[in-house]
Amino acid sequence: MIDVIHNPVAGPKVVNRIDRVRAYLSARGLPFRIRETAAPGDAVVMAREAALEGADAVVAVGGDGTMNEAADGLAGSATRLAFVPHGTGNVFAREFSLPESVEGCLDLLSSGKTISIRMAKANDRRFVLLASAGFDAEVVERMTSRQKNLLGIAAYVLCGAQHLLRSQPTLWLEFPGRDRVEAQAVLVVRGKKYGGNVTIAPGGDIAGETFQVIALLRKGRWSIAKFALDALRGKHTSSRHVLVRESPSLFVRSSIPSACQIDGEYLGPLPVRFTVTDALLRVVVPKEFPSPPA
Repeated sequence: MIDVIHNPVAGPKVVNRIDRVRAYLSARGLPFRIRETAAPGDAVVMAREAALEGADAVVAVGGDGTMNEAADGLAGSATRLAFVPHGTGNVFAREFSLPESVEGCLDLLSSGKTISIRMAKANDRRFVLLASAGFDAEVVERMTSRQKNLLGIAAYVLCGAQHLLRSQPTLWLEFPGRDRVEAQAVLVVRGKKYGGNVTIAPGGDIAGETFQVIALLRKGRWSIAKFALDALRGKHTSSRHVLVRESPSLFVRSSIPSACQIDGEYLGPLPVRFTVTDALLRVVVPKEFPSPPA
């Protein structure tokens, strides 16, 4: 059995994608059911139910937020996660080099391979790809589904430009061993990619057991703007104002209220503790994708 879980607010064309998923699975005589989320957390419950019922795979159709919830529900189970991207950032699709077409993504169920990766946690909430605290997370908090559907990645740019005018909090980052660092913003990355196909963590390894922590040390709104431009050009990691460190965990708090996001969705206010867990997620990827070491 294949469970298809989709988010109806992931964009105006998501219905077309669901129709193509239905046609693909029907033409191949594969047993499936299609379930539509109605509220945050629904995909977690639906994916968990599918795993308990022994489903071979869950196909998540939507953005990285839908993927995150489906992955949370499948963590630690034998059920595979396949993904048909239809969102704003689609970091998951770029991280795992997924095909651009609906049919190409579904072909991976038979022609691809399945790898196991460790889930991460922000406090008690699991995530797959990346998280952030400070400026980036506050922008995510302020974005609406309508903005994302109408403008795509430009919604982040617009909200980010507006948010630059606000006062930015100071963050304190605490690494294992009580090493503390003061920063203005921080990204906690499992793989390499960020929204807009930016390689934010060149040393990231989605199959590894640690994070890449990317912290902007210099204060001020123009420092944030420069960091963003450097990231687009792939030069941010060479800046003396940017800390890049590998770590199995990180604790973040702030001087004034600030936010945290995971996999492109607002999580809540700081403080937050990031860890890499032992819970494994089975992900369907192209055969060419590097396999984790045995």
